Amino acid sequence: MNILLPTDFSENAELATEYAFKLAEKGQGTVTVFHAYDLPYSDRSMSTSLLEVMKENAENNMADLETKLKAKYPLNFKTLVRLGNPIRLITETSNLDDIDLIVMGTKGASGLEEILIGSNAASVIQNSNKPVLIIPPQSEVKPINKIVFACDLDPKVKEQPLQRLGRFALLNGATVDLVHVQNENTSAPKAGSRDFYSTNLGGVPHEFSILNAENVEEAITAEAEKENADVVAAISKRYNFIEGLFHRSMTSKLAYHTRLPLLVLHEPK
Repeated sequence: MNILLPTDFSENAELATEYAFKLAEKGQGTVTVFHAYDLPYSDRSMSTSLLEVMKENAENNMADLETKLKAKYPLNFKTLVRLGNPIRLITETSNLDDIDLIVMGTKGASGLEEILIGSNAASVIQNSNKPVLIIPPQSEVKPINKIVFACDLDPKVKEQPLQRLGRFALLNGATVDLVHVQNENTSAPKAGSRDFYSTNLGGVPHEFSILNAENVEEAITAEAEKENADVVAAISKRYNFIEGLFHRSMTSKLAYHTRLPLLVLHEPK
């Protein structure tokens, strides 16, 4: 498993680094440690001297990190520092290179900050086609034995995200609890949906849980805690521009508030 690890050299990125290297080692893959720097929009008219300082700082920080990583992990890895919008460059790099998974930390958000600003992690989720493993600051680095998969048990879901979840679970020797939350806004599982999900998980040990609750995110979080899950997984839905103005998906909400690592899978375009 080849992993793209975006970093801002912060403490929050350290947890993601541990997850990334352990997963890559288990999957006999590599890690690309990536950092992007960019001028704030208001400063774009400033001289190139500021860019030179930013470039030097970014490269020095990456060199220091590279030294620490070589001393801590036996795995081969590479580093990449680029100028430009971080979200755009993360998306481009994950798609151009042989990347199977993006692993990144998040600071989370609340209130107006969540609604108006969002986070880099949430933006990557919305723009990337590759699976994204979000590591919140409260996470504990430990083996991944149990995954709670928040799903609507809709047989119209494409095979690809389920198959990717299956490969991730098999890599870690994990079981999957497929959790469907019913309320007035959701429908009951359709006939044949369980067989479809089971087939595409590719032999991963799994079970189905049907919950009744008004708040989907709270129900998923509570189920994950009850089951002592190590990762929560969900599929990010695709919305057009107008839909996106009025719809905040369950996956995006989980990205802000879950205390467990969140594996986000995507519907193919």
